[in-house]
Amino acid sequence: MADTEQVSTSAPSSSSPSPSLRARFRPRLTVAPLRVRPFRFLVLGQAISEFGNAFQVVALPLLIFARGGSAAQIGVVVSAFGFGRLLTTPVAGVLVDRYGAVRIMAVSDLGRMLLAAGLTAVAATGWGGTAAIAMIAGPVGLLAGLFMPAEWAVMPGLLPAEDLAAGNALNTTITYAAGLIGPSVAGLVVGFADPAVAFGIDCATFAISALTLLAIARLRLTAAPAKKAKAKVKEKGAEHADEPKGFFGLLRTSPLLRSILVVTIVANLTMGGLNRVALPVLATKEFGAGARGLGVMLAAFAAGSMVGGLFAAGFASVRSRGRAAMLSGLVLAVCVTLTPLAGLAGAVVLLAFAGVAATITNVLVVTTVQKGTPPHLLGRTMSAIMFSGVSLFPVSVAVVGFLVDAYGSRSFFYITGASLLTAFCFGLTRKAIRGADAH
Repeated sequence: MADTEQVSTSAPSSSSPSPSLRARFRPRLTVAPLRVRPFRFLVLGQAISEFGNAFQVVALPLLIFARGGSAAQIGVVVSAFGFGRLLTTPVAGVLVDRYGAVRIMAVSDLGRMLLAAGLTAVAATGWGGTAAIAMIAGPVGLLAGLFMPAEWAVMPGLLPAEDLAAGNALNTTITYAAGLIGPSVAGLVVGFADPAVAFGIDCATFAISALTLLAIARLRLTAAPAKKAKAKVKEKGAEHADEPKGFFGLLRTSPLLRSILVVTIVANLTMGGLNRVALPVLATKEFGAGARGLGVMLAAFAAGSMVGGLFAAGFASVRSRGRAAMLSGLVLAVCVTLTPLAGLAGAVVLLAFAGVAATITNVLVVTTVQKGTPPHLLGRTMSAIMFSGVSLFPVSVAVVGFLVDAYGSRSFFYITGASLLTAFCFGLTRKAIRGADAH
C-alpha cells in the first residue's frame, strides 16, 4: 500500500519532522486537483446531481404519504430500487474495467434522467399509485448499481497519484456542500409546491451531470483502466508478473480487502432501511416536523459530511489511515444510536456529527483501496465493496417498513448503532486495517 501523501497547502516546519496532533486534524483542503480539467467537470456534474438527488429523497416518501400510503409502502418502493441496484452492482465492475468509468456513468445518468421524467409525470397526473412508482424505482436502481462503482473507480483515471487523496476530499466536500443546500430547498419546494416539481428538478440535474460526463469522455483523458493496465504490464514485463490477474486472486492475497468487505457488510446491515424508511418516519411522524423537518435533518447530515471532507484531507498524516477510519466509524455509531433520544434539535446536531464521521471514514477507506488496487482490477474491486454495502438494502428497507409500522422507528436507530459498533470494533481487531498506510 502506498504511503499517504501530504495534502496541506503549507509544509510543516523544518524543526518538526512530523505534524503536531493539533495541525494533523486541522481542517485543510487544497484546490490543486481543480487544475485538471476533467476533474473540474466531474466535480461540477456530481455536485449538481447531488443537489437534485435531495429532491427525490424528500419528495418520494411524502408523495406516497399524500396518496394514503404507509411506511410499509415506502419500504416496498425503496426495496424495488434496492433490488434493481443489487442486480447490476456485481457486473458494473466488469463493465468499468472494460469500457471505462466515465462512459458507464454517462449512460447511467442519461437513463435516470428519462426515469426521473417518468416520476415527474406520475406525480403530476396522479396516475398509477404506489405500484407505478415502484415500477420506475426498480430501473432507477438498475442504473444506480452501474453508476456507483464507476464513481468510486473514476478518480485514479483523472488525477495523478499524488493528488488522489486531496481530490477525494475535495470532491466529497463540494458534493456535500450541494447536498447541504438540496434538502433544505427540496423541503421548501415539496412543502409549498408539489412533489412533481421536485422530481422535475431531479430530472434536470441528471441531464446536466450527463453532459459533464460526456464532456470528460470527449477530452479523451480518461482511458479505460483495463487498457492502461495492459500497457503498463507490457512495458514493465516481469516486474508485475506476480500481480493478481483477476479479482478473486486479489481477494485471496489481500487480507486488507477481505477485512474491508466484512466491515462494509456488517456496517450496512440495517443502514438502508434506517436512511430511507426509519428516518423519514422519525422526522415526519414521531417528531411531527413534516417535510421541512426531514429536509433540515438531511441537510444537517450533508453539512457534517461537508465538514468531514475538510478534515479528511488533514488525515493524510495520521500514522494509520485504517485505524483512523475505524475510530471515526465508532463516532458514527454513537451518533446514530442517540439520534431518536435527542428530539428534533438534538437529532439535527447528532446527524451533523454523524456526517463528519461518515465522510472521514469513507474518504480514508476509498483512498486506501484506490491506491492499493491494480488499475485493471479497480472497477471490480469497487464493485465488490459496493455490492457488500448494498446487498442487504432491499431486504432491509422492506422489513424495516413493516416493522416501523408496528413498533415505531426508534428501535431501528438502536439496532443500526449496534451494527455499526460491531463492524468498526471488528475492523480495529484486524491487523491489515490497523496497519493500512502506517508510517
